[in-house]
Amino acid sequence: MKKTLLATSALIGASVLAAGAANAGEAPVVSFSGALSYEYIFVDNDTRGVNGTDGHVLTANEQQSELVWDARGTADNGLEYGANIQWRAMGVDAGTGAFDEAYLDFRGSWGRLFVGSEDGVDGLIIPDANGIQVGTWGTDGNGANRAENTMNNIGVNTGSGYYHDPAHYTGDSAKIGYLTPSFGGFQAGVSFAPDPNDDTRSDFAEDGSSNGVELAAAYNGDFDGIGFGIGASYGFAEANQTGTSLNGLEDIESWRIGASVSVAGFSFAADYLDNGDSSCAANSATCDAGDGWSVGAAYSFGPAAVSASWQTFEENDGANDIELDVFHAGVNYQVAEGLSARINGYHLSGDTSAATGSEDSSVVIVGTRVTF
Repeated sequence: MKKTLLATSALIGASVLAAGAANAGEAPVVSFSGALSYEYIFVDNDTRGVNGTDGHVLTANEQQSELVWDARGTADNGLEYGANIQWRAMGVDAGTGAFDEAYLDFRGSWGRLFVGSEDGVDGLIIPDANGIQVGTWGTDGNGANRAENTMNNIGVNTGSGYYHDPAHYTGDSAKIGYLTPSFGGFQAGVSFAPDPNDDTRSDFAEDGSSNGVELAAAYNGDFDGIGFGIGASYGFAEANQTGTSLNGLEDIESWRIGASVSVAGFSFAADYLDNGDSSCAANSATCDAGDGWSVGAAYSFGPAAVSASWQTFEENDGANDIELDVFHAGVNYQVAEGLSARINGYHLSGDTSAATGSEDSSVVIVGTRVTF
């Protein structure tokens, strides 16, 4: 797989060089856009600390607050090329921002090649329930730390249990990827991340996993005003061994399938993921990296939109059965062009067979966002 991907990159790279100065074309056109989102968050958690927090906070949502520079150009030989840089405030009390995504891409009738910190092909073309949620985008809009006590106390895998990503998901890690053009609505792609845990700048440290590969295929069509999409992804990576895993870890291998339907302002979507025994101790007879469902619906009417979703995830860490259910509902209102207001609510219900038992959290988010 890696040899094939590298060979493809070499061929496209050679075509870029072959264009030469004679085919330089015009200079790329640069566009600038951005957004800033602020939220007032109220949290009621079963195990909130007595001191240090009062259950509500005013904060920026860093996943919805960023500056974006995008440069696009076309060479005389028809090669479309570009660079995209997204700058975002990162983490609690972050003094400075950091790159979120930063990548180069090249396009033509042959498809799209991208290099850098861009989503893997799973995140680019597979439909899911989060994709139709409004306001905070369901569990894909930086809500995990809003009720992290529940997840921390039951020990659930936050990436799969809350964000509902398969174990092979490589996020914005530095990678090289390719997407075919759409053939009658069908599209496929592959991406490769040497270190799925490294973003813009990578090193040779082995931290978590390595050589992450994502394969994905999807179909999107419209039938008499009814939009339909379906896709599936499969991925694998090497689980790096550490001093605490002397018996070795199972390599990462997982898959996901998703579908969506839209008609007359209504949207429906669902997805399922199965992580198999990814990163489980090789000598464990009970470890299960988990599987789960997510379903959602949304309706848009004029400047307003509403949505709701439910997702569930179950796993076994080798000693305990763990389950997390997340319910979400949201309302978004477009006040003016570039200005929106929203209210979102969550209820997280976690359970484990360990002594810590069950944990529940309720979260209400009131927010506004300006895009420009």
